[in-house]
Amino acid sequence: MPAAADPIAPVVVIGGGFVGLAAALQLQMAGHKVMLVDRGEPERAASFGNSGQFAVGEVVPLSVPGVLFKVPKWLLDPLGPLTIRWRDLPMLTPWLLRFVAASRPARVAAISRSMAELCGRMHRDYAPLLELPGARAIIRDMNCIKLYRTRADWEAEGKTWAMREKAGLEYELLDAAALKSLDPAISDHSRFGVVFVGRTYISNPLRMLQAFAAALTAKGGEIVTGEVSGFEVTGGRLHAVRLQDGRMLPASAAIIAAGTASRPLCRLLGDNVPLIAERGYHFMLPNPQVEVRRSYTLGWAGMGIVPMEHGLRLAGTVELADPAAPPNFARAERLFENACKVFPGLSRDGASQWYGNRPSLPDSLPVIDRASKVDNVIYAFGHGHMGVGWAATTGKAVAALHAGTRPDIDMAPFKVTRFG
Repeated sequence: MPAAADPIAPVVVIGGGFVGLAAALQLQMAGHKVMLVDRGEPERAASFGNSGQFAVGEVVPLSVPGVLFKVPKWLLDPLGPLTIRWRDLPMLTPWLLRFVAASRPARVAAISRSMAELCGRMHRDYAPLLELPGARAIIRDMNCIKLYRTRADWEAEGKTWAMREKAGLEYELLDAAALKSLDPAISDHSRFGVVFVGRTYISNPLRMLQAFAAALTAKGGEIVTGEVSGFEVTGGRLHAVRLQDGRMLPASAAIIAAGTASRPLCRLLGDNVPLIAERGYHFMLPNPQVEVRRSYTLGWAGMGIVPMEHGLRLAGTVELADPAAPPNFARAERLFENACKVFPGLSRDGASQWYGNRPSLPDSLPVIDRASKVDNVIYAFGHGHMGVGWAATTGKAVAALHAGTRPDIDMAPFKVTRFG
């Protein structure tokens, strides 16, 4: 049942990343009083350090047929595109078992359809958010190019490209000469490319978050800095959100969009979800000394090369680890090494490194659903690599769920109960 209207208490949104802010803005646009609670450390959050991609066509889950046989390699190569830390393997084993189970062909096809539905609405659902003050100017309308060493390397990925075609992705093929004409600085290391038509990006994710936050407060929304430690629930309904410092925030409803911190909050509400940290890194070059004209992804390296407002961002990799584990910045160094193969001569003067934890579920799909035991709490987390791109559509679905209306996407694949 929808949350009952409360003329005094706001809807409390927990999490100030792209998903949380998109949900807060959509709720506000629907006429609700909104309070957003965030820990106030944007530079540590996944929304800060990502590559900013509106990743149209990203419809292939991480777990695909044959993934089980790749796990030993992930354990043995600490600097590979996807790795697992040995010491974290016991903690990760239940998640990995679900991950492998999601690789069955029929399951992969179903997951891909759900990913395609989210990707297909991406630009449409973002449109009203990009009309907010300061937002549109941060968008770069340059299609992303995926680079390959040779055409044969692209052809070897035929199954995944067939999935993208089935989802409606438009793409264009580029030979070595065409790549050079678009970006003369590119080396002969990559002699084939594929243009993702419609895959544009945000040139400064932090500034976009700030623009969204400013729009929220300008229309009466409140942003509170703090960490949620509990809830006041009576008779299956939430009445207040408790912060670690003891403050109690009255709430007519709550939205949990706290990234990797969502799992312990769900436990407090009676739901146990297999959410883990999928760690990513970036290497920021403020003075690259090489002109890179558009954004790229390197499939063989699991990374992106993205011209941002304040330099060139090298971002990516997947490291499955305990969220509290210390970073392995050798992985960030590997990003720089791989980027230099494509754009020789990159300067690292003034460079900075970053790491953050993406919230990841074993089937590559988020949870967007009402809590199973508390009817005025809605979950919106687990977007993995797609938090930026799927945020607006998630926000719309959250607002519809709160209003008790039917969202305009099939919600069954995103149920919190799907993991048993």
